[in-house]
This record gives sequence, C-alpha cells and structure tokens, in this order.
Amino acid sequence: MHQGTDSFSRYLPTDQQAREWGWRLIDAGKQTLIPDAPYPDKGHPQSYLFDKDGRRTLDEFQIVFIASGSGTFESASVPQTAIQPSTALLLFPGEWHRYRPDKECGWTEYWLGFGGREADRIMRSFFSPQHPIVSVEQPEALIQHFHQLLHWLQQPVAAIEQILASHIPLALALLRSSSLTDEVAHNSDAELVMQAKAEMLTHLTDRTELEALACKLGISYSRFRFAFKRETGYSPREYENMLKLNRARDLLRREQKSVSETANALGYSSVYYFSRLFKKKTGCSPLNYRKMGAPSY
Repeated sequence: MHQGTDSFSRYLPTDQQAREWGWRLIDAGKQTLIPDAPYPDKGHPQSYLFDKDGRRTLDEFQIVFIASGSGTFESASVPQTAIQPSTALLLFPGEWHRYRPDKECGWTEYWLGFGGREADRIMRSFFSPQHPIVSVEQPEALIQHFHQLLHWLQQPVAAIEQILASHIPLALALLRSSSLTDEVAHNSDAELVMQAKAEMLTHLTDRTELEALACKLGISYSRFRFAFKRETGYSPREYENMLKLNRARDLLRREQKSVSETANALGYSSVYYFSRLFKKKTGCSPLNYRKMGAPSY
C-alpha cells in the first residue's frame, strides 16, 4: 500500500438540503505518498483520476493543501511551477490541471472539494484560475481545520451536511488572509527594490555595498537579496553589473574613453576583471568594442 496509514477520503452523495444551503462539501481527505509511490493512489473514483497525459478536469472547486514534501503544479492558466510545503492549490471547475509530488520525497496532502451558490460567488469575487497557488501563512491552523473536517465526516449526526459545509468558508478565509499577506509583502518589496535600483543608478561610479544598502532600506540582507531576485530575476550584484556594462558601452563608443578609464569610472578596481566581465556579457572585448567607433544615427 503506497499511502500512509493515516490516509482517508470520503466522497459524498448529492444532497438537496446541502444544495439549498449555498455551500456543499463534495469530497475531502488526506493522503501521504512515500517516495517513488505512483500518483494518484487508485483508491479514488474514476472521475478524479488523471488521464494518460497526467491531466484532470473537475466539475467542482477544490482546495489541495500540501502539508509536507514538494512537487509540481500546472494548469491551463499557469505554467509548470515548483510546489513547496505549506502551499495550497486552488482548482477550478472546467480548468484542466495536473500536479504530483517529487518522486524523491513524496508529500502529504489534504483536500476538500466543494460547490454551491455561495461558493460560486466567493470564488468569482476573491480567487481566480490565474492565481491558484497560495503560500499559506498559518499552515498549522489550516491543518487543524482539515482534521476537524475529517473528524466530522465520520460522525453520524443530524444536519451533518450543513456542519461539513461550514468548514469551507473558513478554509477559504485562511487562504484569502495568506493571499493578502503575500500581496502586501510583494508590494512592499517592489517599493524597496525600486529604491535600491535608483540608488545603484545614482552611484554607478562606485561599487555598491549591498549589505549597507539593505541596512539603509531597513531590511535584512537576506530579505533584500530574495526580494530583489523575485522582482527583477537577477541578484543585486548581477543587476548592478548590467547597469555598469550599459554605461560602459556609452563610455567606450560614444565618449571614446580608454578601457582603463572606463573601468575606473565605473568603480572596477581591476581592468582585467572589467574586461573579462564585459566580454562574457557582450561577446566582444572592450578594446574591440571601442574600436567600432561612435554609432551614427
């Protein structure tokens, strides 16, 4: 058996009262996949399995929470993306998707499938297929919430459909809170990176002391590097070198500065290092680039 011993799933029949409630739990469960296990486990209904291309299209919304392990996710709206622990995937009806754990580590996932009038309204208003991946800020709270849901799924009590359905909006609220937190952090980081880029442009004649710059911006150096890479696709030093090389082109061809003058003007302590970097990035040595002369327009 490839699943963990604590794996559990339940698929519920259609209930008219649940439909009228506005929220309807359709299925829920938990499964732990060990390394190299086939995915998904064959204990699910046929309509929930992936096709020969590894894709699946559902008639319901789903929250899939990856509590541990790692893997990949892809959908009609999102290219293949690496998934880390404490990540939730939002699946939308009619939107093909595929996801699976990495064979080397497996993963533990919780999920719930849902629908209903209120569910449609909330999902249209606050979530979208274009942003289905949510880094969960309070993973322990979400795990505890799933455990409560799985507990109630096994209780034979009156109005159980409504009790189960009540867990859906709280789970979505936790994901919405995480999304807003990420948006605030992203916007804050974007502003900080903009300030850092302006600082680099203003002081192209110097080599930026990156740790001092992070301190000036009021953040740790590790956060500064992470934010800069996320916003630009480059490390701070790589980005600074790009700015300097663009300026070097102007100094060499337009102003006909010598190679050593150009290196000094841009804060490079070594002409050799500057020349090697210039050739690596442009495919041409600075001396040969200079010999091309000023461009005419």
